[in-house]
Amino acid sequence: MPIADELASVPSLRLAPRAELRGTAPLWSVKTLSPGAALWTEGEAVEVFAVLVSGELVVEHQGTPVGRVQHGDVLGESSAFLGGLTRTATLRARTEARVLTLPVSSLSLLRSTAPAVYDALVELGLHALCRRLATVDRDIAKVAAGGAVAPVRVEASKLVRLWKALRPGLPQGACPSIAPLLRRQPGLEDIDGTALAAIATGFVAEPVPEGTVLFLEGELRSSAWLVASGTVDVLRNVRGGRAELLVTLGAGAILGVNALVEQGPRTASCVTTSPCWLYRADAKTTAHLEGQPRLAWREAVLGILACQVRRADDALQAIRSAKTVPVRGAIHGASVAPASVDGELEAILRASGWLEAIPRAELDEVEVVFTEDDSRNRGRARHAAA
Repeated sequence: MPIADELASVPSLRLAPRAELRGTAPLWSVKTLSPGAALWTEGEAVEVFAVLVSGELVVEHQGTPVGRVQHGDVLGESSAFLGGLTRTATLRARTEARVLTLPVSSLSLLRSTAPAVYDALVELGLHALCRRLATVDRDIAKVAAGGAVAPVRVEASKLVRLWKALRPGLPQGACPSIAPLLRRQPGLEDIDGTALAAIATGFVAEPVPEGTVLFLEGELRSSAWLVASGTVDVLRNVRGGRAELLVTLGAGAILGVNALVEQGPRTASCVTTSPCWLYRADAKTTAHLEGQPRLAWREAVLGILACQVRRADDALQAIRSAKTVPVRGAIHGASVAPASVDGELEAILRASGWLEAIPRAELDEVEVVFTEDDSRNRGRARHAAA
């Protein structure tokens, strides 16, 4: 079968003009793999980008199968588009497989001479990385002990609403400019100001208090957030109401970016750990982009997802190697089983929903006072609880 026809068999490439597909055919090579043969191995230099047109491959990390690749999937997308990286996994044929490979050096040529094909390959890469991120997060949930309390949404009581009115806990000062934050994203470092300004129109600045649940694992994706100031914890639920703290992110980080690629459930939870300025965007607010701004933004999202996948891979490897360290509580740094009086107060407030809105620094200002009756009745209370 001609290479152009094989490329056209990939669903995401069918929409590209057939003449454009035929024009790229000389750049591709065909590789047939027998069962057990490796397409490439972990640690190799990245030289080719690939698309699987028939058969099935197994993804191995340090000799352990961690996933499968099927017809129409793109291979090596993060390494190819980011450049200067080495393979992080081995790809081995599970059945007889046929792969089309493209030299990484040819991607820039496709970008300028076959923009529709290049855009379709970026689209393939975006969805492949979303799937890969979900797979790694599931693997983390299987092996992590969970050093944090799983975050939950708690309906604010009247007392909490009063506290918010008196002490809103919003970030101080004006929101930092979005332009320098966008220039931190992959591929946007040197983009011209006009294109950067077009991308920036898709973001809206929002002040957010400490302890705010931006989204919970399992909720349907809607928005992504660019952190302008403050810090946000990213957690993966494990079991028994526990969660694993994957990373704490600060200014310049983008959260929930897979919401801009495809619908589906969130694969992690994000909770602010300080007052934050955030820029919010959703698929609708970025859909208006055209031309250079659209392509540059899609490439940036691909790079962001690739970095998140690599970070999740590193976290999974650290957990498997038993190199994890104790992490703080999911919302305000509380120990899991507080034994002090202050800890008991915090546990009570957490159960009542107060900690959804009260920053830890302000909680430290609360003084616990026991009356004489409290002291006499503590034993009775323990007996009643038992």
